[in-house]
Amino acid sequence: MAVEKIQTDVLVIGSGTAGLAAATYAALEDKQVLILDKGALGRSGSSTGAVQIAGLGDWSHEEDDTERYLEDIYTSGRGLSNPNLAKTLVHDIDQRIQDLIDWGLKLDREGDQVSVSHTSGHSLPRSVSAKKGKAGLGLLHTLRKKVTKDERITTLSDVMTIKLIKSDERVVGALVLELSTNKFFLIQSKATVLATGGAGQLYPITSNPVQSTGDGFSLGLQAGATLIDMEQVQFYPVSIIEPQSIAGLCISFYHNSKLFNNKGERFMKYYAPDTLEDATRDTLSIAIATEISEGRGPIWLDATDVIDQVKKEFSHEYQLCLDRGVDLANKRAQVGPAAHFMMGGVRIDADAKTDVEGLFAAGETAGGLHGGNRLGNNALSECLVFGARAGMNAAKLVDDVTVSILDANPIRINQYGNHRPFEIKQHIQHSMSSYVEVIRKNEGLREALNQLLNVREQLENVQISNPDVYSREIVDYIEAQHMVNTAEAIVRSALERQESRGSHYNTDYPDLTSTIKHNLVRMKNHQFQVQPEEVESSETKR
Repeated sequence: MAVEKIQTDVLVIGSGTAGLAAATYAALEDKQVLILDKGALGRSGSSTGAVQIAGLGDWSHEEDDTERYLEDIYTSGRGLSNPNLAKTLVHDIDQRIQDLIDWGLKLDREGDQVSVSHTSGHSLPRSVSAKKGKAGLGLLHTLRKKVTKDERITTLSDVMTIKLIKSDERVVGALVLELSTNKFFLIQSKATVLATGGAGQLYPITSNPVQSTGDGFSLGLQAGATLIDMEQVQFYPVSIIEPQSIAGLCISFYHNSKLFNNKGERFMKYYAPDTLEDATRDTLSIAIATEISEGRGPIWLDATDVIDQVKKEFSHEYQLCLDRGVDLANKRAQVGPAAHFMMGGVRIDADAKTDVEGLFAAGETAGGLHGGNRLGNNALSECLVFGARAGMNAAKLVDDVTVSILDANPIRINQYGNHRPFEIKQHIQHSMSSYVEVIRKNEGLREALNQLLNVREQLENVQISNPDVYSREIVDYIEAQHMVNTAEAIVRSALERQESRGSHYNTDYPDLTSTIKHNLVRMKNHQFQVQPEEVESSETKR
């Protein structure tokens, strides 16, 4: 099958906040940029659902500063947060938010003052929003306008990235499939940025959109990049369980509400008596999962006492629930943990560089900043800061690189296999939800690994009955390959961590070890390698 070729200076895979930021800042360095997205430019990915962004600015609390913000990140990260990444975030976020304001972003205000909210885990209020509590959309709209007006940036939507292409140990582009034409393209680039988001679709209940199938982790892994602490999967503790139409919807105001088990007990008094529901997400998720596993579920959220505040500050969430039959003003809502965010990811340095030449990563695809637990509303902050860094540093690399156009083989479609791609994706979700949820144990992790190895065999015998344009089966087939790579990295990393730290809770190892270690995952000759690495900096232990 013929493969068409496209050349660009910087290739950005993903068009959420991290991807659009990378493209914007690379173009500001006068480089040609191509953005790829599985969906529509700036309209897909997790950024669209983000409510607020944490940061510093003219509106900050008088007692807030970079050191206090940094301390909150370290405390939340449970010893696994990379101090260089954390320092970069708190140092850059003020200017990055100001850039967006200069480009047209309007922060939500109360009178003459910017509205600043408290979020769990932060010692002071430092979360702001836009578009009346839809900060993610505000950032995306601002960046999308910037991108679409820049002639140095081109875009391709409805594109599946199959693999990254390497030459002389550096990434020089990617092989992609354009769904609207079923054409394969070999995109040659001097620098490539992975900004594909997370992997929530590994689980049946998730806050993530359908595009979040772990593509970036898989692409990076296959290209030789290192993944770090992949076992650290954050489950949003208080998400709607019923009705199914809004299952996975994150409730942002849980820290002001009350949680009850089926006995009518406000059970957080047993797990976090000082903070109750205003606990960090890992603590709250483990508490809720424990209550459910021990037969005291379902769990109910009661926001009736603070409903006026909810209507004012979180009107979008309130109205969405009401439209789906959940009247928070008069009754409780059934809630529980939902797969939400990957703290682990492709290992980067403060310049957003991976350990593979020519490859950068940003946003949720990158790992190391959040450690064992992400502070609320730091997701957009990370996307903005490291997306900008990825774009700026990718642009610098372009000036020193010359690459030749290579050839790549497209995927082969089998119309006569025994396994359907969608069913394979369901098998992956079943394995992860059964054995790699909030509460884990060794026996279950080993069973999950065995099932994932069986999935790999099934992928060798897949049936694609509809090879036409926009084929859901082809999308599922490509995504299933990325999903199984990402899932196996999570499970193998979870088996390696013989303690309970951050969002990884293993009942066989309920305590912390005295030595703090990262788990590094690599793939060589199609085989996974997991290697622990001791955390050296004492700063991360605070």
